[in-house]
Amino acid sequence: MYNQKDNIESIVKSLNERKKELECIYKIDFVLKDFDNDLKSVLLQIVDIVPIGWRYSDICKIKISVYDVEAASKDFKKSELKLSAPLFVDEIQVGELMLCYIKPVRAEKGVFLEEENRLFQTIVEKINQYLSFRKLKEQYSESIENKLKHNNHESGFSEYLKKLHLSNEEIDIITKVPIEFRKGETICKQGSFASFVMIHKEGLVKAFIENSHYKNHVFKITKPFNIIGLSSLYGDNYYHFSCQALMPSKIYLVERNNFDLIIRSNPQFSIEIMKMYSNSLQNVYDKLGSIANKQALGRVCDTLIYLSEKVFESNIIETSVTRKDIAEFSGLATENLVRILSDLKKDNIISINNKVIEILNPDTLKMLSNLG
Repeated sequence: MYNQKDNIESIVKSLNERKKELECIYKIDFVLKDFDNDLKSVLLQIVDIVPIGWRYSDICKIKISVYDVEAASKDFKKSELKLSAPLFVDEIQVGELMLCYIKPVRAEKGVFLEEENRLFQTIVEKINQYLSFRKLKEQYSESIENKLKHNNHESGFSEYLKKLHLSNEEIDIITKVPIEFRKGETICKQGSFASFVMIHKEGLVKAFIENSHYKNHVFKITKPFNIIGLSSLYGDNYYHFSCQALMPSKIYLVERNNFDLIIRSNPQFSIEIMKMYSNSLQNVYDKLGSIANKQALGRVCDTLIYLSEKVFESNIIETSVTRKDIAEFSGLATENLVRILSDLKKDNIISINNKVIEILNPDTLKMLSNLG
């Protein structure tokens, strides 16, 4: 009689454990259906759900790391009573799932039941499938977005040329010779013969002056839809600065004679060129004023404001502009720049994440710039 009662209780207990495991899987499946949610949010939900499926849920703690994102149960700590497995995307490890009991447990049947081990492997497989599908979805979305950006960029470039009052025939003349430059390639060299004026279509380009001590001074970073080399058009036929691609860039080379003929025959275009040249000179004057009159902090603030407002048009300064570029733009050694950026970060004026600089407090940055 007692044996029969014990057997029934054992069966009921086993069924309750299986019920917990099924509930755990169903809830995880529901969370992993959402590919649009923030990855951190998804991982945090899984962290909360997983302990449901284990016998000692109250002392069962989870930690999941994927790429640079980490989520963990409150009071999580690594212990010897654990299950762990790597997480993979395309056969490359991208993270880890770890389950720990943070207090001792009775282990007459082992710390973890056979069913719990199977459940753990099932959860790992589901997360791996989710991460792989999420990556595919992101790649697809990125390809569509890039295609749209390309179409918009082509349309934007045509509109830019038309706003300069160029005719279709003149546009054909200045877009005959497209050249693509890889990141780091020299576009023009200081002291070389200036055969061309350059129409900047894609990428980022830095213009800098080289001195005899092999130190550079960056005075301009050019974004697309600009013209490079106007200062040499009617000067002494030499480039007085060098240009280098900060990222893959596309440039149209226009022979100086052809460019000159268009200016002479198209008064409206010549006015636009004069405006462009005047704005370029004003930027150089502002740059000289900053270097001559401001201390290191003020110059760095000026540079960050310039990059934010005139180059990226965002509070995010991307990694295409390196610390060395920022230092050369500010007239500083790289180590001095890094120290000032660290101070600005400590004061919560900027944040730095994976070398990306985000301006958190533009008003304070401008105030420091004005103080010099």
